[in-house]
Amino acid sequence: MTKRLAKFLLVLTLTTGWIFSGWPGIQTAKAVSTETFTTTTTWTAPTGVTSVTAEVWGGGGGGGGENATTDGGGGGGGGGYSQSVVTVVPGNNYTVTVGAAGTGNAGCTASTVGGDSWFSSTATVLAKGGSPGACSTGTPPAGGAGGAAASGVGTTKFSGGQGEKGRNNNAGLGGYGGSSAGTAADGWSGPQTWSTATYPTASTPVGGGHGGNGGATANAAGSAPASGNGGGGGGAADGTNISGGNGAVGKVILTYNKPPNAPSQDSPANSATGVSVTPTFLMTATDADTTVDNLSYKVTIYSNSACTTVAQTNDQAVSSTGWTGTNATCTASPTACYTSGTQGSFLTQTALSASTQYWWKASAKDPDGNGTFTDSSTCNTFTTGAAQTLTFSLGATSLALGTLSSGAVTSGSHTITVGTNATNGVTVTYSGATLTYGANTIIAMSTAAASSVGTEQFGINAKDNVTPNVGLECSGTNPIAAAATGYATVDNFKFVSGETVVSSAGSINDTTCTISYIANITAATEAGSYATTLTYIATGNF
Repeated sequence: MTKRLAKFLLVLTLTTGWIFSGWPGIQTAKAVSTETFTTTTTWTAPTGVTSVTAEVWGGGGGGGGENATTDGGGGGGGGGYSQSVVTVVPGNNYTVTVGAAGTGNAGCTASTVGGDSWFSSTATVLAKGGSPGACSTGTPPAGGAGGAAASGVGTTKFSGGQGEKGRNNNAGLGGYGGSSAGTAADGWSGPQTWSTATYPTASTPVGGGHGGNGGATANAAGSAPASGNGGGGGGAADGTNISGGNGAVGKVILTYNKPPNAPSQDSPANSATGVSVTPTFLMTATDADTTVDNLSYKVTIYSNSACTTVAQTNDQAVSSTGWTGTNATCTASPTACYTSGTQGSFLTQTALSASTQYWWKASAKDPDGNGTFTDSSTCNTFTTGAAQTLTFSLGATSLALGTLSSGAVTSGSHTITVGTNATNGVTVTYSGATLTYGANTIIAMSTAAASSVGTEQFGINAKDNVTPNVGLECSGTNPIAAAATGYATVDNFKFVSGETVVSSAGSINDTTCTISYIANITAATEAGSYATTLTYIATGNF
């Protein structure tokens, strides 16, 4: 009979890990505020606004009147368009001038030109008003010229459309007014041959205003534009002392980005104590623009109550490390940002000093807007607690069980020592394979059970066992750690890689626990030198 020998060498490898429990975890939007003006006024630049896109449309010219029985009056010209980006100073006042509507007068009293529109000054952004239509003097009168782009001021400029020529067909109908300029095209001009009395609204360019209709029957007055926005008035039909239609007033639109509203400082709370030396900062801001946009945050930590001496600056656009919970895509840096109203979360990457008072502010900006930070309204304070600690060691890094026998259990043990001030305690886990020799293994105990001599078994626990007589209870000065479920029953052993063998629910003093091993074989177990390598990891839950 051949005697089978199984020798076992256990190599233990120390690894420590850190987990901070309780930490906080696409769209593109462009927010703007828009103000539209149809009367002259004064505008005050909002806080944080340093530039504004100014768009201006001149007023429409009045339609020509009529005092004859042959020809209708000419339509008024539409106002021009100009646009520029203008630098402004927050809190300063700026003049907004809206061009008046040209009047359509009766008979051959001359109708009036539409007023010019401008922002800040006539040299900053200006659009010309349209000219009036003419009264007949025996031949069909011309329509008024549109406000000329060449006479406007701006980076982008377009001319208003010319009013339609008065007509002598159908008893002399009035010409319709020219449209105002669009944002990307000249206004539509009425034909200078005889056409219909109804303005073809589909011809108006995007952003422009329709012209008014001409008088469509004898003695009918011209009409003012229905859509406003600087269109020219319609000309009068033939008749005695008939009025042309008024033009439409001009318009001014200001578009700009506001910085976000001041963010709240959600955590740490003001005057908080015992704060981690690597705290998680939470803050929430909303965009102040009229449309919802995306935001990015910054956390600034100070070492003085005046909040003038900076200890750390953590700008999400500079480094995204530590920022979590982003849920939107921005065009400008950072591309991963937050929707308006979403709480920002930053885990401090460089530890602060323990037992030290600090102050902090949160800041928010719109990366795709004006990019101006808005700071929180207060400088909150907090005090750190003691430094976070986690100690972990093994009493031995190798363990020899000796010769295994089918007639008796073989056992051995080593110690681990762990301590931490982590608020939520510590877990010690292990990982690795069962005893192995080439392709041969000793069966691991997947459920906790007693030693059974003559049965293949490999298992561990953390108790003071009787059978076999191996191990000790965890010890130290309370509070201490204890054996985990599955490994906390005397004389019961288990081996499932990745499970927790020792743990605590809170901070503990240094605790020494004994990890005990048993190995059993059968008479049929293949002889050889069996070994394994196990890794123990201590995780502090701060």
